[in-house]
Amino acid sequence: MTTRRAILFLFSCWMAGWLPASAQDDFLTQGEVDMVRDAQEPDKRMILWMDLAQRRIDSVKQALASFKPEAGRAIRKALTEYIRIMESLDSTIEDARQRRVPLSKGLRDVETRGNLYLNYLRTLESDKIPGFEDFKYTLEEALAMTRDELEQVAKGNYPEVIDRRPPTDLPPPAQRPPSRSQPAPHEGQEEGPPRKSQQNR
Repeated sequence: MTTRRAILFLFSCWMAGWLPASAQDDFLTQGEVDMVRDAQEPDKRMILWMDLAQRRIDSVKQALASFKPEAGRAIRKALTEYIRIMESLDSTIEDARQRRVPLSKGLRDVETRGNLYLNYLRTLESDKIPGFEDFKYTLEEALAMTRDELEQVAKGNYPEVIDRRPPTDLPPPAQRPPSRSQPAPHEGQEEGPPRKSQQNR
């Protein structure tokens, strides 16, 4: 099982209530846990995940503005939670597609705000930022995860339809029978222009 699949499995267990409270609170506050449980419709849950991702982006901005020595570690923590939220978003999208649940508002919201988050995260790729060494690898993962989600929503509601190709091994079409208005030529007789009558010679 890959790391990403393992995380998604743990998230599914968390949503089902199979994990202890300490694991549930790993990247969400108790209030956020309740909000996620209340948002049962995939569209609403996707928008909620983007709201929670925005909170982590805001935490990054606050850490940068603090100019504290531990700002780099605070940014790394916020980005780690951001990544977990985006992975949860991915799980919500995948689950909705498997259950053939239509998605509309959620996809548009992820596309709009996801591009804003991506653009902001790109501004953090600078070793001039204090504490950059503390979060640069986490930043790379956050950027990759955001790009992945944007690629997912670009595929639309049912990506398997886009990837579908017409078959290339169809049998040739059946030949049409001769028209009833024109009698078929006798065996051994060639078709050609009508012969001139003897009078016209």
